[in-house]
Amino acid sequence: MNLPSAKTLERAFPGCGRAVRRLLESADAVREHPAAQALDRACYGAPGLAYMRLTACNAEAKTHGIEAVWRANDNIPAFEYLNTGDTYAPTLIRWADGRYQVASWGDIVERGNYV
Repeated sequence: MNLPSAKTLERAFPGCGRAVRRLLESADAVREHPAAQALDRACYGAPGLAYMRLTACNAEAKTHGIEAVWRANDNIPAFEYLNTGDTYAPTLIRWADGRYQVASWGDIVERGNYV
């Protein structure tokens, strides 16, 4: 899996880059994370690993939740991202195909790179 480097994540989330990178690398780290465990307890059915991973990354990066951008007439999001509170701030993006990237979700939408 192609992942953003710890250095890139550190620039986006100062003081949290290494922790976020570890969560991207390790399913065990995700399952052991308190935010992922709380999500698992709160869900009727078991949440998927991708959702648990983004939930744990959201907690580590101290962002404001997970949001998504949808393609027109599609039943899955084009990508999900951690809400930093700024449309043009770098954030962690998870593409529908499972790739992770650090980018500004506002720039992606403006360019139409998700269609």
